[in-house]
Amino acid sequence: MAHEIFIDWLTISQLHTESEPFPIFTGGINVDYDPLGNARFERVRPANFKGSYETSLRIKSDGSHISLSGNVGRFSRKDNLFNCGWKETLDKCNRILLLRGLPAFNTGRTGASIGQGDAPSARVSRIDLTANFETGSESQARHLIRWLATRSVSRMKKGRAGDESVWWVNTRHMLKAYIKHIEMLKHGCKEDDPAYIWCKEKGVVRVEIELKRRLLSDLDMIDIKNITDEKLVQIFHEQTEIFNEVDRSDEPDILDAIPTKSRVHAAAWMAGQDLRQLLSNGTFYRHARVLRDYGIDITEPRNVETFPVKVRIVEMKPLSMPDWYSLDDEKPMLKAVGE
Repeated sequence: MAHEIFIDWLTISQLHTESEPFPIFTGGINVDYDPLGNARFERVRPANFKGSYETSLRIKSDGSHISLSGNVGRFSRKDNLFNCGWKETLDKCNRILLLRGLPAFNTGRTGASIGQGDAPSARVSRIDLTANFETGSESQARHLIRWLATRSVSRMKKGRAGDESVWWVNTRHMLKAYIKHIEMLKHGCKEDDPAYIWCKEKGVVRVEIELKRRLLSDLDMIDIKNITDEKLVQIFHEQTEIFNEVDRSDEPDILDAIPTKSRVHAAAWMAGQDLRQLLSNGTFYRHARVLRDYGIDITEPRNVETFPVKVRIVEMKPLSMPDWYSLDDEKPMLKAVGE
């Protein structure tokens, strides 16, 4: 990944069937009882482990099953402006587990003789992929967020917070874009921090995609044997296709390319009219489907403000990690804290 596209969250677990019992770590147990007072369901809560710089991870161990969840690469580091790829993240997970006397996550093994069972591989239920994009300034970063807020993603619900962030979400994944230096301030970063200054000067916009269990299952990437940095990079680009779409509504010849029946509605939208007030629902969505192929989304209000760096939407590339930035952590001894 060359630290351009990296992992900002990982939820991973493994059942160890052949090892000796290992230390137990929990944050307590929740028990549900029936009307007669009989315990019907028990849920073990993970323990919360603190690192430096107010970072933390959640680890659960019942003696045979281990789970870990959190921003592993960020753990005990000052910030997560850049982070680790898949192999580095898994290696850091295992270093953290070994510090607590727990076995490392691995790919399991297949039984070598008759009657000898297979050892299951570690399994992933969430991966967040992230990249930084340069827009040139804070002003242009805000323009980009406003432009993205006019875009719709099929079968995803959209939300936004002013011109600082926008997101799309469903049960399979979540896509989010936000201005990085503003987010850093909200999390306690100082304005004289070199990372903050660098982000503000370059107008860095952070793009994140949360791959949930359903999508990971469809992609056959639950088992860690099937996960590679190359696959994650490919998925990031596939799932962030919206950033490769060109806003063609400012091109003078765009109307000539649109089918005649939809052309008049495209022109009305480009003039700032609300087509929902002019057309029936069926007609409105029929033309919306046609016009999306031409980079026009009439389901959103017309963005009459000219985007000053439109070419960056087409050619946006993830920022590489600068030489002065380090991924080293303080390698602290983990300390479990109460809930």
